[in-house]
Amino acid sequence: MTIDVMAIGGCTVDVVHAADGTTRGRQLGGSAIYAAAGARIWGLNSGVVAFRGMGLPEGWDGLLTALGIDMDGLVPVDLPAAVSEFFYDAGGARMERTWSADGGGPVASHLPADTGEPIRRLRLAPDHIPERYRGARGAHLAPLHFPVQRALLGALGRIGVITLDPYPHVMADCTDEDLKTLLAPLWAFMPSVEEVRAKFPDIPMEKALDRLLALSPVTTIIKQGKEGSLVYDRQTGRRWAVPAVPVTVKDPTGAGDAFCGGVQAGLIEGRDIVHAAVCGTVSASFAVEDFCLDGMRAADPTERDRRYRWVLERIQ
Repeated sequence: MTIDVMAIGGCTVDVVHAADGTTRGRQLGGSAIYAAAGARIWGLNSGVVAFRGMGLPEGWDGLLTALGIDMDGLVPVDLPAAVSEFFYDAGGARMERTWSADGGGPVASHLPADTGEPIRRLRLAPDHIPERYRGARGAHLAPLHFPVQRALLGALGRIGVITLDPYPHVMADCTDEDLKTLLAPLWAFMPSVEEVRAKFPDIPMEKALDRLLALSPVTTIIKQGKEGSLVYDRQTGRRWAVPAVPVTVKDPTGAGDAFCGGVQAGLIEGRDIVHAAVCGTVSASFAVEDFCLDGMRAADPTERDRRYRWVLERIQ
C-alpha cells in the first residue's frame, strides 16, 4: 500500500476517566495513532511511526487493520508500552497522571519533559522511518521532544506537506530562535490552547496569535477544543474562527491529534488552509463521540460530508 501521510509520535495504552464518571481502561491510543486515523477519515492511506511497547490492549492490531492504518512504522521495543491516564471534568479540562514506579504518581495538566517512564526516554530518529514511507505526500509530527522534532524535520525534506504539533514544555522552554528554526520548514503549525499558554501565559488567544506570528513564517492554527479553532492564513493574511461540530462528547482523548490528521488530509488533497481546518474539525468530531478509536471507526462518508458543510457555513 502506498502511504499518503505518515503520523510520527506516540503509541500508548490509555486509561480514560470521563466527566460522567465512566472509566474505560487499557485502550489503544497515542498521538500518532489518532492523527493517522484522522487522515483516514478522508480516504488517505496513512501509516504511523512510533515505538510499540509490550502490553498493548488485546486486538490492537486488528483495530488498526480495521481502520486501514499501516503498521510498518511501529518499532517494537522490549519495554512496557507507555500508559496515559486521563481525568476529564464537566468543562472539558483534562488532567494526566504522571508516571511513577508504584503506579500512584501525581496528577498534572500535562506530563513534564521526562516522566521517568522507561519507554518515554527513547527517542525516535530518522532511521525509524520505513523506506517506503519516505515517498509519502505528507508527514505530521505529533508532540515530541524538541531535538527529536528538529532531527526528524531534517530528514523530511522530500515530503510535500509537513505539519507539527508541539509539547507544552517545548513551547515553554525553547527560545524564540529555536522555535523559528523548528517552524521554518512547515506548511502549518498547530498548537493547542494549553501549548500556546505555556509560551504566552495570561494573554488572550488573539494576542497570543499575534506573538506566534512573529515567530512562525507559516500558517498557524490554534486548537481550542470545544471552542473550535483559530486559523491564520499566512497567504492571505486573514484570520478565521472555525467552530467545532456540536456532537455528544464521550471521550475527548485524541481529538487534537485527529484534528491534525484531518488538516494533513485536506492540505494533501489541495484544499486551502481554511478548508483543511474544516477537515480537521470533522475528524475531531468523530474522535470524541466514543471511547478509544470507535467513533472514528464508525465514521460514515455521508455524515462526514454533512458535517463538513455544516462547519463551512459557520466560519467567521
